[in-house]
Amino acid sequence: MIVQIYSMTSIADALATAAAGAHLIGAVVAEPGVVPEGVAPTAAREIFAAVRPRARGVALSLSDDRDEICAMADAVRPDALHLAAREIEPEDCAWIRKRIAPMLLLRAIAVRAGETLAEAEAHQECADILMLDSGAAGVRIGASAETHDWAIARTIVERSRIPVILAGGLTAANVGAAIAAVRPWGVDSFTHTDVPGRRGHKDAARVRAFVAASMRGFADALEAPQQ
Repeated sequence: MIVQIYSMTSIADALATAAAGAHLIGAVVAEPGVVPEGVAPTAAREIFAAVRPRARGVALSLSDDRDEICAMADAVRPDALHLAAREIEPEDCAWIRKRIAPMLLLRAIAVRAGETLAEAEAHQECADILMLDSGAAGVRIGASAETHDWAIARTIVERSRIPVILAGGLTAANVGAAIAAVRPWGVDSFTHTDVPGRRGHKDAARVRAFVAASMRGFADALEAPQQ
């Protein structure tokens, strides 16, 4: 029962998010201007240091070059490394995972009809955590603010041998239904906990509402019989 919140660009937002009860605090580590929420490695490291031990830090890499990815992980030293580039193959994930240990490797995959089940199975032995997200334009997974097919996600959760985080368009209003439908290990929010129109700047009230709704959803799922 994990709640992950992206994407921190300040220590203040990260501390408020951890205080709201989020377990995983995410930051996109990128060159300035690549994405609005991107932060430099030094800033990401400071953000993660500030929230420990209350929460753990997750550093998202946009790169598809495994040496660049590992260099970033070395500089930031997160608790988990999040890979979002679609081109990264399972064998690359395995290489990166071994290289960065004991950091955890979180692999995001896009939920798409006809492809996702095989992709999820291919990552069972090369990742520590799967994240199911909606596909954004281009080569990156996530940050689309849209939901995807929860029935596919539920099947992946049932078959997966590693923990699964559900992402993609989740809000305080729909996260309970998403948890009931999918029964994931964790849920993730980025876009819908931002200040409207200010990507990467967190709305503390929205964050608190999302965390509270998520925890209610997990509690209800534990009490409800499996369907």
